[in-house]
Amino acid sequence: MVAATNAVQGAASTGSAAADRTALAQNYDTFLKLLTTQLQNQDPLTPMDSSQFTNQLVMFSQVEQQIGLNDKLAKMQTAQQTQLTQGALGYIGLDVTVSGNTFQYAGAPVDVGYNLAADAASVTASVVNANGDVVWTGQPKNSTTAGDHTFTWDGKDLSGNTAPTGIYGVAISAADKDGKATAAATTVPGRVTGVETTTSGVMLDVSGTQISINNVISAKLPTA
Repeated sequence: MVAATNAVQGAASTGSAAADRTALAQNYDTFLKLLTTQLQNQDPLTPMDSSQFTNQLVMFSQVEQQIGLNDKLAKMQTAQQTQLTQGALGYIGLDVTVSGNTFQYAGAPVDVGYNLAADAASVTASVVNANGDVVWTGQPKNSTTAGDHTFTWDGKDLSGNTAPTGIYGVAISAADKDGKATAAATTVPGRVTGVETTTSGVMLDVSGTQISINNVISAKLPTA
């Protein structure tokens, strides 16, 4: 029964549902041929235990059921992905706040949010350009306690000049009274201009940057 057992195990290989069903049918035919041959050539004094090939048939049935289940799960996943994509279309044109550190400066002041995991003695916010150069740095006032805070970057650089429009990044450096770093997560604003389904899930095009729909914190209609 070794060869027949190998035929059963071969039917359990991974792949698409259609390919698996084809492999299962081919292996089932092979199994029946091997089983018939083994029955014809068995030792009459020690006949094959009927439970052996019964177990083989049970294994085939289990594999067939697993293939069917995998097929149903794949269809459910596809349907769910379609629903997520359709739902994401409703974000187009909305102003959103997302978890992240990249935003687009279009000439108007930008409100940036951050969350402190614990109280801090000092907090420094920095805005950097696409090259990683620090454009502005400052210390938000009255924003050192644990929790959510917001500061506004007015678009001025370190020299007081208006920074050029474009993509910028924000970083928060916080420390407690002993100088130990305090964890800080940032949120940035943006406007959704497109939706795309990728291998990583449904992504929103927010001000020229792809953001996972799971990172959206809030959304609202534009005020202007």
